[in-house]
Amino acid sequence: MNCKITFSYLALLLLFTLCGIVPASADQVDDYVKAQMRERHIPGASVAVVKNGRVIKTSGYGLANVELNAPVTKDTVFEIGSVTKQITAAAIMLLVEEGKINLDAQIGTYLSNAPEIWKKVTVRHLLTHTSGVKSYTAIGSGFELTKRMKRDDFIKAIGALPLEFEPGARYIYSNSGYNLLGFIIESVSGKSYWDFTQTRIFKPLGMNQTANRDPQFIVPNRADGYEWENGKLVGRDYDLTDVFSAGAIVSTALDLAKWDAALRSETLLKKISLDQMWTPFVLSDGKPHPYGFGFNVADFRGHQLISHGGQTAGFAANISRYINDNLTVIVLTNLGDQGLGGAIARGVAKIYLPDISLRALKTQINPNAKITNLLETALRGRMGNKLNLDSFTDEMRKSLSGERAKLLTERLSSFGKLKNFVFINSETTGKNRVYRYKAETPARIMLWRFELDETGKIAGMNLEEEE
Repeated sequence: MNCKITFSYLALLLLFTLCGIVPASADQVDDYVKAQMRERHIPGASVAVVKNGRVIKTSGYGLANVELNAPVTKDTVFEIGSVTKQITAAAIMLLVEEGKINLDAQIGTYLSNAPEIWKKVTVRHLLTHTSGVKSYTAIGSGFELTKRMKRDDFIKAIGALPLEFEPGARYIYSNSGYNLLGFIIESVSGKSYWDFTQTRIFKPLGMNQTANRDPQFIVPNRADGYEWENGKLVGRDYDLTDVFSAGAIVSTALDLAKWDAALRSETLLKKISLDQMWTPFVLSDGKPHPYGFGFNVADFRGHQLISHGGQTAGFAANISRYINDNLTVIVLTNLGDQGLGGAIARGVAKIYLPDISLRALKTQINPNAKITNLLETALRGRMGNKLNLDSFTDEMRKSLSGERAKLLTERLSSFGKLKNFVFINSETTGKNRVYRYKAETPARIMLWRFELDETGKIAGMNLEEEE
């Protein structure tokens, strides 16, 4: 071996060590993403990794359009879904900095036809999903999700529904709240939401491929969206919900890296504004909830993480910023599967931050062996497609018969038999109790979240993480 090459390699490793950088092979990221795509039937994906403010990894994988065999490139444009919310929140904060919006003002201050029932709802409540305004994605039949409602019609339709709780008392994710924020931006600025974000955010930051997802617009390099249904890939339904300022932005991984760069400095917003966006909201009972303004805010296994996922018909996305590690992972895909972007983003992050791996999780013994037995039996039944439905609430039984649950059961059955089931932690949420367990099979390590209601029945059973 050439001595100069050897010395250079060792010097590079020393530099990485001194700078606190964990070198991660590009092949590791590529291999991981490609394996996820094969297993989850993902047509295409785009990934960017930012370390210490520098893009150190960007790759496109698979197909942007399956019919045309068009590959994903660094310039491929994907729908980013609810990642849009942090951009909407930033637009609000720009107007706050200009003294045009007061976060604690009633939203009726800015929306002239706000119903009386919203009189206690503030701008801050909308930003933090604590308004009680029901999300249009949770209404189901009776609300025309695909109808392009004007502001007054939207407010009239949503305002006719009772609040789900007293503003500030609880957190329930509300797309309606972020649509209302878009209308507030328009009312205060005198511009359309799209003109405002384009002139005040996208253009100044050089996010030249970030725009409105509306199919009427010609967006160069736009990926097509897909779903996996009944064992095959299908085109997504184009009778689309008008998600507006709650989730209608399209972008690229590199444009979102520019967005990340703006969040690392005061390029767009002042530090005091960014700090507010990344501060958990304190509910009226004094308990903080890990959501700020358009960002989930959490301590993730000793690492400060601010993140948000997005999912629309045919697409899933995520941006995860590990603040103290100066690491950001951006994942965009053209398969509509809830949580998919976040799952892949965590997997990529673990290559750079191995101590967040499930293998490093500390386990303990659950003092209630009866609960452990109940939950382990439920998981074994789920993995073998032989569930005892008597253990579940009525609502949970319905969800287990859905298409998404069936797809997960198919994947679980491919992992092999459960060989280990170990308690991690538990917590109280409302009247229910949440339990987390690490489960191992020959092929996979998983983190499961179970929720038991007051009667001891399983009200929730979610695969939070796997590797």
